[in-house]
Amino acid sequence: MEISSFKLKNYRRLADVTLVLDDKKTILVGANNSGKTSCIGALHTFLKSPDNLKFRDISKRNWKEIQKLGEQVEHKFPDSEEIENLSSTLTILLPSLDIEITAEASEAYKVRDILPDLEWCGGALSVRITYEVIDIIKLCREFADMRGVVSKHGGTVSLWPKDLCDFLEKGRNFSKYIKQKHYILSKEAQPATETEPATKEILQALTTETLKKLIRVDVISEQRGLGAEDNTDQKGPYSEKQRLNKLLREYYERILNPDDFPEADDLKVLGQQQKLETDFTDRLNTQFKEPLKELEDMGNPGIGGNPTVEISAKISGTDALQKSSSVRYRFDNKGEDFIPESYLGLGYQNLIYLTFRLLEFRDKWMRKGKSASAESNTHETIEPIHLVLLEEPEVNLHAQVQRVFVSKAYDTLRNHPDLRDPETKVDKPEYRTQLVISTHSSHIIDNIDFKDLRYFRRNSADEFIAMDHTSIANMSELFAKPKEELQFVRKHLKLTHCDIFFADGVIFVEGQAERLLVPEFIAKNFPELSKRYISMLEVNGAHTHKYRGLVEKLGVVTLVLTDLDSVDNAGKSCFPQKNASQKTNNDTLKKWHPKKETVDDLVVLPKEKHATISQTAPLYVAYQKPIQITDKEVLSRTFEDALILANFENKYFQNKPKLQTAKTAHQDDSKLLSDSLYEYVKGLEKGDFAFDCLFHLADKETNSFNPPEYISDGLTWLKKQLLPPI
Repeated sequence: MEISSFKLKNYRRLADVTLVLDDKKTILVGANNSGKTSCIGALHTFLKSPDNLKFRDISKRNWKEIQKLGEQVEHKFPDSEEIENLSSTLTILLPSLDIEITAEASEAYKVRDILPDLEWCGGALSVRITYEVIDIIKLCREFADMRGVVSKHGGTVSLWPKDLCDFLEKGRNFSKYIKQKHYILSKEAQPATETEPATKEILQALTTETLKKLIRVDVISEQRGLGAEDNTDQKGPYSEKQRLNKLLREYYERILNPDDFPEADDLKVLGQQQKLETDFTDRLNTQFKEPLKELEDMGNPGIGGNPTVEISAKISGTDALQKSSSVRYRFDNKGEDFIPESYLGLGYQNLIYLTFRLLEFRDKWMRKGKSASAESNTHETIEPIHLVLLEEPEVNLHAQVQRVFVSKAYDTLRNHPDLRDPETKVDKPEYRTQLVISTHSSHIIDNIDFKDLRYFRRNSADEFIAMDHTSIANMSELFAKPKEELQFVRKHLKLTHCDIFFADGVIFVEGQAERLLVPEFIAKNFPELSKRYISMLEVNGAHTHKYRGLVEKLGVVTLVLTDLDSVDNAGKSCFPQKNASQKTNNDTLKKWHPKKETVDDLVVLPKEKHATISQTAPLYVAYQKPIQITDKEVLSRTFEDALILANFENKYFQNKPKLQTAKTAHQDDSKLLSDSLYEYVKGLEKGDFAFDCLFHLADKETNSFNPPEYISDGLTWLKKQLLPPI
């Protein structure tokens, strides 16, 4: 039994998304402000803290519709039929969450409360959580009355409420009139009509407690903090700012405290504790004898029957964990040297913090220790599904720890004899743990299977959703059984870097020279692009097209800087020429875009034809085009000769004897410059060429190179895609 998906509607920029869950670990990735934190917040709100929902959590596209409903109420107070329509319309505009749970027929006893009918024989079951108006007449009346007051005193001063949105947002009006409700969701096929779709949704009322018996939800938010005092103000709906010693105290109270429901082993501890209390009490009263006598001399006790003051010591495990010095770090098991909690780095503290939170979640779920008796109803069975939501675990964690954290976190949540066989380490099927992690760290996804990724993709308004919104791409559709090309992509990304999953845009380059020099061109010629998170991947032209499936799935803005790679009729490398029946050896140009093979077709392609939409991903493929050198057209084959041509009069290149010779030959027409540069580049160590160019740029602030025209064209296109229009 497991949660197979969540379908969320009308929540912030998540206007209509489906999050498919893996049976173990699901990793949420995407660029900044793509909706990952909103998704974790929505699941926490719907499943654990329903009163957290605020008016501003409603998708912005629905605000105007809610304002229109308020205008209707102002214009004419609705009758009973209109009230019902208004209530149902408002409910449709509010956030909702559909939960799909998959169970076997043998698990019917677990899910009996959410079965839509008695004919169910295993498979998917759905529950819908909605927010609805609980007293629409009272809401309309109070809103109309308040607007009536405003209309009497209106004028140049803006008074509250301006509209129904303003009314619901202020104070407690939203939580006062909008409440969460649960339903069993089933669907029934029917003939489609003009007003009804082919599938009819059937909702059966469900108590809110039913879902809590099936799914236990625990959350670690990104707003956690360490090293702060216990009374630090909490800044979010589920922030966790605290010291480690407080965390240990809470674990002790909930799991270990011998005072709660004492067992045989606890009695010995309690006996020792009480003897210590008696001895300590006697000692304290002896020490305080004189001060207390002075208190009596002041008239207390003795006046008006005041009680006698004495001291009674209380000793408990939580007392031992009360101070910040209760947590300390020892370097040598045999020595006495240690340092207090606050002296250790935040990374190590955060790792301890996360581990203890996961331990606490697991042990409370399994009713370990005192938590078994502390549950509100000890007769309730353990929830079959444990959903753990974890935001940005990379905060303050070192890169090496980030790489292994996800697998270790899941293992920690399963390290219990009822969850996993201690010998075989195989998970037991009776209880399911599903871990959902949102992250901005490429180090975390370096060490996981890409099929566990869910990519949050930012989209602009379209004909279906009239606002900037997010869609979720399920990477398991690509990587569950990847083809040969995607096997290469998976291995290549892990060898390089996985930051493509967090980028605003991606640039594919051919080799080391481009990877080193294109960032220089961006910094000096396109500084606006430095404000965007751009992932640069070095992929040989023979392999760039293998990224097509991933790029199209992500929908990320993509610039490919590749080479013409001319070959003759025999398929041998040659310098590029027009009207010579040459072809390109570049699979990206042949198979992805512009899907042309002859050099003649490629070099005359208009600039606007270099851009396209690959599925839904904006794509620009740039390669070498003819340029004029001393009124003669010259073609280049690779980045190196294109860079030389773009800076042909630069002293750096003119000081090269072979290039001086090539220039002379070009001027007297004794040899084509394309041929000379082709021969020159063939003799280069391309890595040395790139570093020599980089050292030249670093030598003096005034040293610079012009980017080749095809690269300038590509970066100009990329800038238009990534920067907002003025």
